[in-house]
Amino acid sequence: MNSVEDLERKLDKFLKEPDNPHLCNQIGVFLYEVQDWEGALIYFQRAYELSPQNEDILYNYASLLYQHDRWQQAIHIYQFYLKLQPENKEVIQKVGDAYYQLGEYEAAGKMYEQLKKVEKGEA
Repeated sequence: MNSVEDLERKLDKFLKEPDNPHLCNQIGVFLYEVQDWEGALIYFQRAYELSPQNEDILYNYASLLYQHDRWQQAIHIYQFYLKLQPENKEVIQKVGDAYYQLGEYEAAGKMYEQLKKVEKGEA
């Protein structure tokens, strides 16, 4: 099955199940892969609204925000992710970097310290 057929199948299913967060996330991933950033953002945001505790949804949504320099929004979503996965080094690093990009150097420093602790196994 090609990508277009897969998307059509998912969109048909979405019309029947508009409140399915996993389906919204899958459509968001597909749109991300074809570089439809705004479309992906819409579906990730909808998935997040429907299932704000889902790790995959949180990660995908925050990562897209981060990649498009929407630092404050990315931090907000990544913080929820870190409540579920507090030792995820990549996410801790990204939150620190996002704070740095915003000029919030003290908050960035705290995240980098947290990263050091996780790397040392002290967290």
